[in-house]
Amino acid sequence: MIDLADRPDVAPELRLVPHAFREAFGRSAEGVWYAPGVVALTPGLAVCGRWGAIVAGERRTDGVIELRSINKPAEPVVLPAAEIPAWAGPVADVVKALRPGGATLLCSVDLPAGAGLSARTALACAAALALRDLCDPDIPMDYLIDVVAQSHAQLHSNVRVEATFAGYEVGAAIGDTRVLVVDTRIRRDTPVRLVDFAMGDSGCVEQLGRALTDFHRAQQPEAAQDIAVTAALGAGALGATMLVDDPGRPIAALVAPESLAGVRAAVSAAFRRARLTAPRCLTIRPSGGARRITP
Repeated sequence: MIDLADRPDVAPELRLVPHAFREAFGRSAEGVWYAPGVVALTPGLAVCGRWGAIVAGERRTDGVIELRSINKPAEPVVLPAAEIPAWAGPVADVVKALRPGGATLLCSVDLPAGAGLSARTALACAAALALRDLCDPDIPMDYLIDVVAQSHAQLHSNVRVEATFAGYEVGAAIGDTRVLVVDTRIRRDTPVRLVDFAMGDSGCVEQLGRALTDFHRAQQPEAAQDIAVTAALGAGALGATMLVDDPGRPIAALVAPESLAGVRAAVSAAFRRARLTAPRCLTIRPSGGARRITP
């Protein structure tokens, strides 16, 4: 069987991790797993993006879990450990909950933490799939989802994890409409407490957009989030809301494809006028869920 790292028909980002695994350990990984980043628009609505986390791994017989990161090559860790590097926290939480046998995992995340696509959730889900397949393939998917959600204490964790495994959209259908995620570059250590809000009817994308905007206005967003939402709406977004992706404070807007360029330009211009650091924008079209890439 051809190593995934050597297959030209596979996307470069999917070849990178198994190639790095082979370079690090001198042999091919047993498997490669992927989980998408998720935009949690509200407590009950989430959309999967194309960017995410990729894990290459193999089982081992000594009961040890060895974790390495392409993003943090100087911070490997062998579990159990007294100190766990921040990047490995989501995987360590899953290991603690699943209690698998031994495995070596090489991880890569192409999502910046706090940018709005739940990078930590993506890594936790990809690692959970890898550990299940390598150590206990009889674990039911429903149980795996519950374990990851409970071990991954983050706002909207249930809908984030559900959407990561299900793929595309959970809670509503947005059709060809895009989700424009704006990373305001704001980072905070203090947790956000959302104001309870009863979402209105979101039967069509226009109604969903209005409901998102109403949700945003009921919260207590950062000034930069308000600036981004106001600019997006003024440029034709169907709706927009603050997001919470600790430690980040991004926003998301529902935008028709033909309006994307104008909305991005309007948000960037608003940040320049406010003398804020230029925002980073990602355009999300619903994509597939977590899965094993190799046979």
